[in-house]
Amino acid sequence: MKRLGLCVVFAIAISGVLVPNWLPGVCLHCVTADEPADDFQTAAQRRLYRILIGRSEKSRANVVSRLALSPEDIHSEIEVLVAAAEMLLQQRADELAAEKPDTRTRQSGESTSESLLAMIALIAKDPSPLALPLIQKALHHEDDLIAMAAMDAVGSHGLDDALDDLTAQIKRPEFDERYAYRFALVRAIAQLHDPRAIEWLQKLYRQLDGQLRHEIQGRLADVDLRDFDGDAERLRQWQDEHPISAILDQVLLDIEPPVKSETESTTIELQPVTSSSGQRPKLARNQYYGIDLHAARMLFIIDRSGSMREPAHYGTRLQRAKTELVQTINGLSSQTQFGIMAFDTTIGLFRDELVDATDENKRAATAFVDRIMLGQKTNTHGALVDASDFDDQLEAVFLLTDGRPTFGKVTRPDLIIEDMIRRNRTRHLKFHTIGIGDLGNTVVFLKTLAEETGGEFKQVP
Repeated sequence: MKRLGLCVVFAIAISGVLVPNWLPGVCLHCVTADEPADDFQTAAQRRLYRILIGRSEKSRANVVSRLALSPEDIHSEIEVLVAAAEMLLQQRADELAAEKPDTRTRQSGESTSESLLAMIALIAKDPSPLALPLIQKALHHEDDLIAMAAMDAVGSHGLDDALDDLTAQIKRPEFDERYAYRFALVRAIAQLHDPRAIEWLQKLYRQLDGQLRHEIQGRLADVDLRDFDGDAERLRQWQDEHPISAILDQVLLDIEPPVKSETESTTIELQPVTSSSGQRPKLARNQYYGIDLHAARMLFIIDRSGSMREPAHYGTRLQRAKTELVQTINGLSSQTQFGIMAFDTTIGLFRDELVDATDENKRAATAFVDRIMLGQKTNTHGALVDASDFDDQLEAVFLLTDGRPTFGKVTRPDLIIEDMIRRNRTRHLKFHTIGIGDLGNTVVFLKTLAEETGGEFKQVP
């Protein structure tokens, strides 16, 4: 295609064919014609294909967002969407192959096209037989963010036929290396109503720990007829073999998962996720401000801004918060892991990564907390962003603060929530929030942050 110094606007004619009016205006400088589009019957389809594989991420995102408004448009253009997605998947695979192993960005998301991830979700909505092979291909992609997007698509749209491809992801190193990857996989399997999915959840329940084990427990407690194709007899048999009381007791009594039988039939060997010390975290019954600690790997964030000098029960707000945090840390199982962050204008860490809750680390953590002094302003956004990037095995964050954000790159509560929701789409952390003192409008901010990330909110005097 010859480059022209003009922009194409809505509903223009190309070769006598009217382009659909949902195609956005796009500068032809942003469109590449290097890839063949001759397989499509109409000029409109060829133009759509060129935009979707073009250099402009913004133009591609605009087209995808407009298509998402109409299932009819998705279905009518599914052939183009699938062809374009296949091309983009190949381009991304080529990019990763060309990168040196120590400079790869596949886990950072910086080079992964957001519009491609949206295209994967869009394609999964369509019942066309063309859709499933594309989703299966994306599941096995080298870019783990693409694979996670495909997992979400499988679960959200109930693509039971992709279950084998889904469970094959347990073999990938990311399954052991990243909590977010494990979460995306477990959630996708849990969303499927298929007897095989229930079997896999049972296997994962015995192998995983912490927050994911808690999530699987809840899903197994909700097994119903949909999971057995409406077969009441099969459901009753499963319930007899797996009474919910046994599932609950196994968690509440804090017993080790049963060892897998040598005769148990599996297609993929599951390995338990280990901590940095090589030990498998085991949960003890514990709470923080009345919030159950289901996670095995958690980060505690404490506000040390100037307003924390206000009086509370038995001292200042900061003194009370420090006392509660030390008590919680000392009550942790020695096989859980934790981190501590204190923030005002600046942000301080106990350690740069999660540590095992050994007696030695608990003493060091207590000393760190004792040294936390009152600071200046409240950089809530900075603390939350650092928490999101803290440790790939982190499962839950506990944020304690007494007021609205007053410092940092973003201080408007609604924008902080918007940014954290965006960041958490590929991180899957639960943000529990604790508000101390008279919070005013900050209550809405803390409650919304917790609700949007699956956490809990508590307010204390």
